[in-house]
Amino acid sequence: MKKIIFFFFLILSTETLSKQITNKTKIQVGNEIITEHDILIEKNWLFLISSENKNNIPANIIEEIAQNNLIDRKIKKLETDNFKIMIDKNEVDNELFKFLKTQNLSEDKIYSFTKSFKIKENYLREKIELEIKWKNLIRDIYTRKINVNITEIDQQIQKNNIPLKERENIIAAEKNKILNSFLSNHLEISKKKYLIKHL
Repeated sequence: MKKIIFFFFLILSTETLSKQITNKTKIQVGNEIITEHDILIEKNWLFLISSENKNNIPANIIEEIAQNNLIDRKIKKLETDNFKIMIDKNEVDNELFKFLKTQNLSEDKIYSFTKSFKIKENYLREKIELEIKWKNLIRDIYTRKINVNITEIDQQIQKNNIPLKERENIIAAEKNKILNSFLSNHLEISKKKYLIKHL
């Protein structure tokens, strides 16, 4: 219900906000730019997928989160473009479906959001594509380091009477933990390669 109330508020207030927001460049990441309008879209996107009331979060905090998210995505784009990372359409479709289900969002609501801010209809799809590309890049780079102690896992399964059919799921979960640590660490390493300027 909170998401629905906020969504209607977002649509009603967008026209007024757009008149006040420009395409002025606020941040430069390498040869990529982040505009004032990009930040506005990101802030409202965060509220759309959050259960938090807009008035409960200080404006400076949401501004900082939005800017950091956009900087991170520009870095990921620069890196995945540089390595020419390819992805499978079916994988994107599956992740898109899971995201909409998890966030309790309809495609109509996403469409209305993109129309409100006059952005591409495939806005969400592109975000998901980038995250998949980034994961694939990190997996390619660190594949030899994503190892788990199978013996230790088998001992835990036996000790805790866990069904053997769960073995592969446990191994996959452990590998994902390692992958996630590489995801964040490599992002910080990549940031050092590009000049980030707040204008």
